[in-house]
Amino acid sequence: MRSHHRQAGFTLIEILIALVIFAVVGVMAALSLHTMIRAHTKLKKTDRETVQLEIAMTMMRRDFSETINRQITDKIGAQEQAFLASGSGEILLTRAGLVNPLQLSQQSNMQRVGYALEGDQLVRLTWNVLDQSPQTTSEKQVLLRGVQSLQWTFIADNGSQFSNWPLANMTALQSPLPKAVYMVMHVANVGVMQTVFPIPARGFYGNPS
Repeated sequence: MRSHHRQAGFTLIEILIALVIFAVVGVMAALSLHTMIRAHTKLKKTDRETVQLEIAMTMMRRDFSETINRQITDKIGAQEQAFLASGSGEILLTRAGLVNPLQLSQQSNMQRVGYALEGDQLVRLTWNVLDQSPQTTSEKQVLLRGVQSLQWTFIADNGSQFSNWPLANMTALQSPLPKAVYMVMHVANVGVMQTVFPIPARGFYGNPS
């Protein structure tokens, strides 16, 4: 009597089913990996934007806190106020506290600084001298990108708020510097930021150097 032995193996249908399962698992794994990569990229971008925002806020806070009443001479030889804001979004100020290690240079410890919105970029302007000549130029540093709007409000001694500085009817009893600067800035992917920068050195005057 002849015995028949069934050979072990997979049928074509079983192989096709296995291939389909492997394909589905592979697609799911690829989609999951793609989602993770996108989330990681977005997180890194958010981290960079957060760090840049913190740097910008730190620089502005430092500049405003070091503001002093030291007028300068502009390019045409006219006197320019220590703190100047025309209401167009640009601010110019004189600040102290410029680092000069070991007095290695003849540069003053004061500096002329400006802030302006150019397109969607918040830029910081600096000059290497206080009293300028017709050839004097500023250096520009982009602090933030994606700034959709920027508004400054200047608070006087009596608490009144103004959109420009100095005041047209300023008296000798009023400080030539605002008491504080109130900033409202709308940054893409961040939202609306509201910050008050006090100006503590309102009774100090910088001497020309």
